[in-house]
Amino acid sequence: MDENMAEDEEGPTMTAEIHGVLRLHPWIGRVSADYDLDEDLFSLAVKRAAAYGWSSTLLGAGQELSGQRWGHADAGGDWSQDGRVRQLAWLTVYPTAGLRAQHLPVRPMTQVLTDALHRMGVLHFTGLRVQAPVRLAPDAGFDLRADVDWFSLASPDAKANVTVTISTESSVTGTLVCDLVAQRGHGLLHIEQTHRHASGAEGITPPASPLGVDDMPREPDMVFTVRAPEWTPDAAAWIAEVAVDSLRAAGVRAPARITVHRDAGDEGA
Repeated sequence: MDENMAEDEEGPTMTAEIHGVLRLHPWIGRVSADYDLDEDLFSLAVKRAAAYGWSSTLLGAGQELSGQRWGHADAGGDWSQDGRVRQLAWLTVYPTAGLRAQHLPVRPMTQVLTDALHRMGVLHFTGLRVQAPVRLAPDAGFDLRADVDWFSLASPDAKANVTVTISTESSVTGTLVCDLVAQRGHGLLHIEQTHRHASGAEGITPPASPLGVDDMPREPDMVFTVRAPEWTPDAAAWIAEVAVDSLRAAGVRAPARITVHRDAGDEGA
C-alpha cells in the first residue's frame, strides 16, 4: 500500500509543543528507582490524557473510548539540565473528526503536556507552538467569548506582551487576522502586526520535525505583538485557539503553524 495513502486514512495530524526551561525535581531519580518506573513524556502524556477522558490506548472491539478527542501518534521532549530554553514537550495526535462543535484540542493537549512537565520538575514556560488542521476547526466564537470572562479575572499586574507568529500556505492578510483576533478578544487582547522577525527568538526553539511537522510552510510568516491578560500555558493556548478561529473565519483551510512566545528580555513587560 502506498505510504501516503495510509497516512491519509489515519487523518490529519495536530501537534502541540511546550518550550522553556525544566528543572527536574531532585527526588525523581530516587522514586523512579523505588517504584521501578521509567517514565518519559510519551508515557506521561498517555496516562494524563486517559485521566481526563480525552484519549485512551485501550484497544479491542467494544472497548473504544466514546467521545475520544484524539488518537495518539507520538510524543517526546528535551529535558537537558543546562538551563537553556528547550523544546521540553511535544505531542502529535490524530484529532477526532465529526464530534459536533468540539474545538480542535489545543488546550487539552497543552494541559496534558504541562501536567507531565510539572510532575517531573519546575517549569519556566517561554512558548507554545501548535500545528493545527484548520479545516477541521468548528466555529468556536461562543466559547471564546466565555474565555474572555475567565481571563478577565487575572491580576491586573499579570499583563504581558507576547509575540504571535502564524505560518500558513493560504493567502490571508495580517490586517484581516488582526481584525478577527481583536473581535474575538472582546477588548482583552490588544494586537498589532509587527515587522519583527520571530526566528531565533529566545523564548522558542526552531521548528522541529516530528511526524512531518517540518513540512509546514515557514514563509511568509505573519508576526504580531499581543498584549495578553497573563502569561501562562493556558493563556498561550487560548491565544492560539483565537488565532485558529480567526483563520477559519478568514476562509483558511490549509494547516497552520501558530507560535505564541515571550522572550527572556520581555519578562518585565
